[in-house]
This record gives sequence, structure tokens and C-alpha cells, in this order.
Amino acid sequence: MRQNANGDIVWFQFESLLSLGDTFTHGVFARHGGVSLPPYSSLNAGPATRDDLRAKLENYSRISVVLPGHPLLVGTPPLQGSEILEITRDLVGEARPPALLLPGGCDALITRAPGVGLFWAVADCAVILLVDSKRRAIGLAHAGWRGARDAIVIKTLRGMEEVYGTDAADLHVAIGPTIGPCCYEVDERLRMEFAQNAFADAHAQFSVIQIEDEEGATRSSLRLDLAESNRAQLIAVGVPEDRIEMSGLCTGTRRDLFFSHRMEHGRTGRFAVVLGLR
Repeated sequence: MRQNANGDIVWFQFESLLSLGDTFTHGVFARHGGVSLPPYSSLNAGPATRDDLRAKLENYSRISVVLPGHPLLVGTPPLQGSEILEITRDLVGEARPPALLLPGGCDALITRAPGVGLFWAVADCAVILLVDSKRRAIGLAHAGWRGARDAIVIKTLRGMEEVYGTDAADLHVAIGPTIGPCCYEVDERLRMEFAQNAFADAHAQFSVIQIEDEEGATRSSLRLDLAESNRAQLIAVGVPEDRIEMSGLCTGTRRDLFFSHRMEHGRTGRFAVVLGLR
């Protein structure tokens, strides 16, 4: 990823998506450069957080202004499931930047509407950016472990196929910073959740490592790699491997850059991932 800075705001862009030209705009925003107070300091973008609304609106404005094209940010709280919502010009209506926060929630957004910047605000979950440059269509999927279990990224692709005629072979995909297996310890109950979905189970990336507990004893620890699990699902349905770019950043270890719900014990903000059409 390419790192950018605008004053105190730090944001990242994927080289593979930048290569598609200025039709598309996107950014992964670090936690700095906003106005939110602790524990949300400072560029908190989470619609459902208990942060001051005025602070969040100012943060949305700063995000929109930094992005090429200054898109209207369109977001909603995630449901931790597999609901998909198409953002149309009629749905947006007369809304103006910086943001339109939709009620109800979902877990994936798709659109062909210019001027719209789909966004998720996360603190460990994976956000997957899907770009169909041939049909000027985009999708943005939110995948925590439930989203990976339900193969939300594949459902997003299927939604784009149905609505826009997208072909998996034409997609460019990027997977944003998410908690990595170095930090994401899970239990056997969570692993068994994947057995509910044979496809997700076949491509889930679990591993076991040896760690020391607080008393110095060695024990086995089950880990889940969210980024690689989503990548494996995409490759399995025909997305070319060389068109999937990974951030390579763990939100758990890079708390200097990103919020981490797990490592900050639930009291923290959410960083924005935006994908838009100009």
C-alpha cells in the first residue's frame, strides 16, 4: 500500500487500485487527524460508536475532503451477517457530503452511482474492496469472523454479477488491514461455526501455535487468519490471484495506526475504509 499524509491525517491506498486510473477513489484511514476525544481519539468514523455526533461529522468531512473527488460517504452499521445493499442515486437522493448514514445496517454495499464513497468503519474486521473497472461497478464487504463464515465477500461478488453483470475474472480486489493470526486467538466453538458453511469451512485459514501463558507454561493456541480466509474464497470462485492485493498490516500489532477492538478491550474508535466512483 502507498502511504499518504495530509496534515495529521494518514491514509493508505492500494497500488493495484491506483493503477485503474481516476475513475475510482479509495482510502484506508489511520486513527490520527480527527477531533474525537478518548477513547475514540481521534479520526473515529464508527456510526454506532458513542462518540459525540458533531465530532464524527467533522471526521467524516475531513475524510471526504482528503479523498480525490470528495465523495459523499455512504455507510451504515454492520450487522455481522451477510446482508447486501445496493446504493442507488434514488436512495442517496439530495444528500450532500460529507456523509449519509443509513439506518438498519447490512454487511456489504455495492454501487454504480458516481460521487458516492462506500465506507465501512472497523477495528479488526476485514474490509474487502471489489472493483469492476469494465462495468464501472464497485463493492465493499465487511467480514469479521461471521462474515467469513457466511462468505460475505462471495455473496457481494454474486450480487455484483446479478445487478451489474460483473465477472469474477475481471475483478480487482484489495483486502484492508485486519487483525492477523499473530493476535487473533479463537476457540474451538468458533472453529466449529465454519462447519455450517462447507465452502467457507474448506477455505478457512486456521492454525495452531504454541504460546506461553501468564505463568510461563506453554499451551496450544488456535488462530484464525481473516485476510487469508477471504483471499482463499475469492480465488476459489475465479478471481485471479494476481489481482488480489493484501495490506499486510495487522490492526492488533499496528495500534499506532489503527483501532483494534480486541486489543483495546472494546473501548476504542473505528477507522474508515472508503471506495468510491468519481
